[in-house]
Amino acid sequence: MKKLFLIRHAKSSHDDLKMKDIDRPLNNRGLSDAAMMAKIIHQIEIKPDLIFSSPALRALETAKIFSKALNYSADAILIDPVLYSFNAELILSFIAEIDTDAETVFLFSHNPTFHELANHFTRNKIPSMPTCCIVGINIDCNNWSEVEQSDKQLSLYEFPKKYRAGDD
Repeated sequence: MKKLFLIRHAKSSHDDLKMKDIDRPLNNRGLSDAAMMAKIIHQIEIKPDLIFSSPALRALETAKIFSKALNYSADAILIDPVLYSFNAELILSFIAEIDTDAETVFLFSHNPTFHELANHFTRNKIPSMPTCCIVGINIDCNNWSEVEQSDKQLSLYEFPKKYRAGDD
């Protein structure tokens, strides 16, 4: 059984309109939400074997916050440009190439691609993927190359707004 976690980056800053998209950092709410969601994952004892991140600063900052909470070395986070491609087919191919020894994998990336992939894997069970949303999918296979042909089950759907008091 493989476990895949699609994690959308936390809320990012739009303060500097001249800044390149890939260089946008997390804003204060993003930093807070990422820490909260990482703590939730830690409390339910999910431990990644591998963490991959988009090279976008906001995704990598989110991944590093999770890695710290989960005692996973930030230096071990693997950065791959495919996760910034906004191309679901390329990301599916990327997933199929993940090392077979890895049972639990976290991917940090972006919408709309992650929402599309989450619904691809769960047969449209994900109504939205807000910032710092986590979608967990159990995949009944022994090798990541079998992901497309394998049975998949939604195991987790969490997002910050579920935990923020008084947030509309």
